[in-house]
Amino acid sequence: MIISARNTLFNYGILESKLISIPTICIGNLSIGGNGKTPLTNYIAKILSKNYNVAILSRGYGRLSKGFYLVNTNSDPLNTGDEPLQLKISNPDCIVAVNSNRHEGILKIMHKYPQTQVILMDDGFQHRWVRAGLNIIISTYQNLYTKDNLLPLGTLREPKKEAKRAEIIIVSKTPYNLNQDQKSNIIKNLKLNKNQTGYISSIKYNKYKCVFNNTELKNEEDYSVTLITGIVNHNLLVEHLKKLDRKVNLIKYSDHHNYTSKDINDILLTYKKDKNTKKLILTTEKDATKIRKFDMKFRGVKVYFIPIEIIFSNKKIFEKQILEYVKEN
Repeated sequence: MIISARNTLFNYGILESKLISIPTICIGNLSIGGNGKTPLTNYIAKILSKNYNVAILSRGYGRLSKGFYLVNTNSDPLNTGDEPLQLKISNPDCIVAVNSNRHEGILKIMHKYPQTQVILMDDGFQHRWVRAGLNIIISTYQNLYTKDNLLPLGTLREPKKEAKRAEIIIVSKTPYNLNQDQKSNIIKNLKLNKNQTGYISSIKYNKYKCVFNNTELKNEEDYSVTLITGIVNHNLLVEHLKKLDRKVNLIKYSDHHNYTSKDINDILLTYKKDKNTKKLILTTEKDATKIRKFDMKFRGVKVYFIPIEIIFSNKKIFEKQILEYVKEN
């Protein structure tokens, strides 16, 4: 009731959403984490940064710093949050900043970096004080918002009817083996309005990369894996590794976990119990941002992360819609 009342106040202009003078794209969702917002933000940043000066603004979930904070490639993730740091490392030429007050954060970016041409808001769909020119929501195939419920009965942060505020809806983490009819039915069941476009995306896991020097691992199939995850849903990754017949020892932590020296000691203890002659520690790209600072503890141990890539069924159409929005605004 409270959420609906708040949205009504914004819908009728009693609470004012401020429009930004440059193209602003919001990448968000209706549910709590694990939908793939950050990889999608990364994808869009790479499309746009070929032709535009792009800035990315995030809340910086789990950070210890306050207010506006500019992210550098060597920032401490405790000050920035893991996902903004991941975005900066992947897009070093983009401005990346964190601020829980999105409107204030955007104004500071535009003041400090007046050459900025596009703003991407990572996880800002519920922050309605800023009126984004293009709203994108992403929902997983495994837990589609149309079949979900509000917290605490489900994972939704606001009613599913609020999806109507988005111009683009993406169903993420879709299995590769779905045929075109199955994909079309998924989009049909979203019951989109005329002003909305739906897309299907999947995850592709790429070659392992060293956490400390980014080099790719050759012959990864020869290694048994001690897998460390601090994400909402590790099941897809575990299933991927098992399909490839990898031997996996899983160590799971809560989402956005801040690793300590004790954690690393525990991880190394589990790793050393693995009797295979060829073995490694594997983690996610997000967790890698927090593990890098323990490089001295990992000396002599192979530590890798597995990058992910988003694959769109209608890649050209999606990218064209993004580019046309920015060009026209």
